[in-house]
Amino acid sequence: MTSVWFSPAPSEITVSRISLDFDLRAADLFFRELVVPGLGRIWFARQLSWPLAALALHEELANHGPNAPKPTAICHGIEALACKLQYVANPDQDTRSRRILGSRAFGRDENSEVWTFQQLHQRRNYVQNTHRQAATRAINVERGLGFARGSRFDLLELEPVGRDLANAFLDQHVGQGGTTLRRWLVGWLNSDKTPPDSRDSFLRALSPEHPTQDERESVRARLLDADTQNTKEAKEKRQRLAHAVGRAAKMRDIERDIVIRLREAGHSEQANQVIAARAFGAVLDRARDVIVVLTSDRLGIARRPESVSVLVKDRKLGSAIGDLRAATKNYVDKAKTAKVNEPTSRAFADAVVAADDGAAIRLMVRRAGEVLGLADGSVGRGPLFRVVDGIDDATDLADGAASIEPDRTGRTFRIANFHSLLRDVDPPGAR
Repeated sequence: MTSVWFSPAPSEITVSRISLDFDLRAADLFFRELVVPGLGRIWFARQLSWPLAALALHEELANHGPNAPKPTAICHGIEALACKLQYVANPDQDTRSRRILGSRAFGRDENSEVWTFQQLHQRRNYVQNTHRQAATRAINVERGLGFARGSRFDLLELEPVGRDLANAFLDQHVGQGGTTLRRWLVGWLNSDKTPPDSRDSFLRALSPEHPTQDERESVRARLLDADTQNTKEAKEKRQRLAHAVGRAAKMRDIERDIVIRLREAGHSEQANQVIAARAFGAVLDRARDVIVVLTSDRLGIARRPESVSVLVKDRKLGSAIGDLRAATKNYVDKAKTAKVNEPTSRAFADAVVAADDGAAIRLMVRRAGEVLGLADGSVGRGPLFRVVDGIDDATDLADGAASIEPDRTGRTFRIANFHSLLRDVDPPGAR
């Protein structure tokens, strides 16, 4: 008797994603925190209100029974509901809110049947990379704006300012009976309740686009007025940057405007830090340019391994390596001027400057091991090989928070996110 064994088909397939950070992620985070301390990846107020409300609702539900959903699940449900209401109100891709996540999943729900908490908090009906993930750092006392305290999201405990912001969101009135959003959400979390056919008040109360005045004031106070765990220096740095950035609809040019405004206001040290961060960003961009050339069909690596001795003769690759070398030299110079010493980026820069073209190719391939591989002196396909077409393509972003935030490629070091958040919590004409 012969038995045939096979593995069952998975219900969900997780797509591997490439991230060309060249082992410099720590340096990237260092410069983002240096430029806009405590912000994390926040760029609009409701990214803070939703998770803080989830923590408050979990407390309330846990006090009435042992089977309360975890804060993570509650938050994902709330933001999915908020985004779906906004999506249904305006499904046109060209005009709908840029803050919506989950459009792909919502589009699959052709009959608009998925509305319960049990459905919406699941990633197949929303997204894998959520707004909550973008907000966790900014919420925290130790690393962010001081709304909650704890080691990870499900264990966070609200600080008084965090509870105030949660209440500002949850105490809104919805529906014809004037019930609070808090009361309605508790019922929604505990049952198969769905929003009523008349959804205007729910849409506005939950929307990513319409924080209340109390929410705006709370976030603005933590952003610009309150001393946080990140010290008074972090608050003052955000204040100075806010003045330089302004609130105009179009963000000012960083080098030609924001940096100059910082210098004119007497903040040359902060201006130099921004310039150093941007120079580091240029290093990452030029490093990715090298990978773009290496993965191109013209070099043949997509079809077969190519020896380093042959690759060094390629003019376009040599030019890309030369540009990377120049960018690293500029970065070292700008970092010295700013008195910034980040060891991992400096070690990378020193290695690139010291390497000839062959050594530089080997260095870059080792630092891009998911995409390319090096064996017996030849460069070949790595486990996640693909042809990288450019900077935006160097990180394969799923339908999630990082794919829509203003600082999508990371080259403003969160200044673009900061500008967006300022416009959300301050009158547009303020300076």
